[in-house]
Amino acid sequence: MNEFITKEIMAIIPTYMPNRGNCTIIYTDEENIILDLKVKTIIKKLCAHYHLDIRASNKYFGELISVKNGVPLPLTRDKILIQLKVREPIGHCDGSMGYFNLDSIKKIQGLKKDTSIILKNGTEIQCMYTQANIKKHIKNGELVRNLYDNRIYTINEAIERYEATDTPATKSDIARIYMKIQEIADKIS
Repeated sequence: MNEFITKEIMAIIPTYMPNRGNCTIIYTDEENIILDLKVKTIIKKLCAHYHLDIRASNKYFGELISVKNGVPLPLTRDKILIQLKVREPIGHCDGSMGYFNLDSIKKIQGLKKDTSIILKNGTEIQCMYTQANIKKHIKNGELVRNLYDNRIYTINEAIERYEATDTPATKSDIARIYMKIQEIADKIS
């Protein structure tokens, strides 16, 4: 798993490979990595690495931006993943959604269905949404980024409260501090 965690992930796309079945292509700034895992499994592993509860994140940010499906996934402030449909499912339990790093999208080509996303490294990925729909998902990703910043501000407020009142820390306070330390460590390495 470390083969892609340490790289700058640009997109995570489901694909079907002959003689292998459902696989995932992870586009990074350096290379493309093909894994014999479903996108859902990769996302779960990323969330575990970043100590993110995906259900809680979807519920929290989904309510804030009034979205039930396709809620952007904030791994960190600089790693917001948006979901876009990239293929028709072939069979039962086939994933059709790809995840795109918000900061890796260079431009969108096309107006109707089968629009292309151009990544910053020049890779072109077909998407089954209209340009307007993709822009809506990008806008939702930006909203989540701004709300993520507010959440960090709330953590800073909590620290000030403990300094002023000298009350004991709760498990959630310790978890937030751990997440912040992990985020700083990721930026350093």
